[in-house]
Amino acid sequence: MGGPAAPGAPGRGPFPPSMMHDEPQVARDDVIKGTDDDAIISKLYAAQSAVNLGYLDDPFVKHFVKRPSRRPPLINRGSYLRTRSLDTFTEQFIKSDITQSSTTTATAPASATTLSASTPTSTTTATTTTPAAAAGIKKQIVSLGCGSDTRYFKFKAKGLSAHKYFEIDFPESTAKKAVVIKKNKAFTDIIGDPDLKLGLGGTELYSKDYCLLSGDLRDFTESIVPKLNAQGFDTSLPTLFLSECVLIYIQPGDSDAIVNWVGTNMDASLFVVYEQINPADAFGAMMLRNLRTRQIELPGIHAYPSLKSQEERFTSRGWQAAHAVNMNKLHESLSEQEMKRISSLEIFDEVEEWQLLADHYCVAWAYQAKPRQSELHRAQLIHLLANAVTS
Repeated sequence: MGGPAAPGAPGRGPFPPSMMHDEPQVARDDVIKGTDDDAIISKLYAAQSAVNLGYLDDPFVKHFVKRPSRRPPLINRGSYLRTRSLDTFTEQFIKSDITQSSTTTATAPASATTLSASTPTSTTTATTTTPAAAAGIKKQIVSLGCGSDTRYFKFKAKGLSAHKYFEIDFPESTAKKAVVIKKNKAFTDIIGDPDLKLGLGGTELYSKDYCLLSGDLRDFTESIVPKLNAQGFDTSLPTLFLSECVLIYIQPGDSDAIVNWVGTNMDASLFVVYEQINPADAFGAMMLRNLRTRQIELPGIHAYPSLKSQEERFTSRGWQAAHAVNMNKLHESLSEQEMKRISSLEIFDEVEEWQLLADHYCVAWAYQAKPRQSELHRAQLIHLLANAVTS
């Protein structure tokens, strides 16, 4: 969303800091929130364009777009790949379960990753049957900087839902989203909770399995965590954390605090990040210059500028496995049938430009589980998380 031209749309960043580091905090936050609005709009229009052309199936995004317009093929294809990769992680996480067998081995196959390549493996093994515990295990999803994302509604409409789905963004963004959801049967019917309630001045929504929460991710432990807990968040449940061009827009200390909290407090978690990389080459430098003309910087890009550093963000903090791939790799991993399908939708002759752009965006994931109950329980949880990132 609100960032450089990128696979899918300009980058999504709800909390991009201003360049003017000596201006008052209120003024800096105004710039941040203004960029958040721009980010949401950019991604929405790119997504709607991709939906209209048949790249994506999303009957909900249209409710957020007033005047849809067709985007260039480069943006349409990028929006498709970005959405497909994160949707695949989400779907596999919802569907993943603890294998019922005499041996539970917490190992991710060498081919693991939603759309592509190799992955590290975990080596925890347990040899005991796992009967009832394997069926219907509860899971949670937390979307950081959700904007007008429709993932919860798309999946629940298909019969795929988590025990709890939490979305978090600035109050200015959540207020707009809450209004659209509350007044539209297309959304309320999917939520399916007669007790669906607005809260905190219309900036939040609460239901049995879906919560839209307002807040600033820079105050994650002090502000966001108490809100999650108040709505039934359970640190013992396997939980997927989604960050779609979000962490890169806040200071590394603030984003690291989120990763540290998740790694320390969750029994089992899968963290998926989509963001920019490679700032030091010619294209990366140009990308950053273009952002600065809009008073936007990417503090996280220098802290985690490469695929390796994206993985080390997690492995250096003790997570069991981590892997990162650029968008070119994900594009190449599409099946021949799927490539034929999307190639038939419109003429796409910007191959070199695409490859350059896609080389500067990545999807990274990591998972961890702690032996709070027993080594067997930990092995089962790791197995579940490994299944979620296996093609």
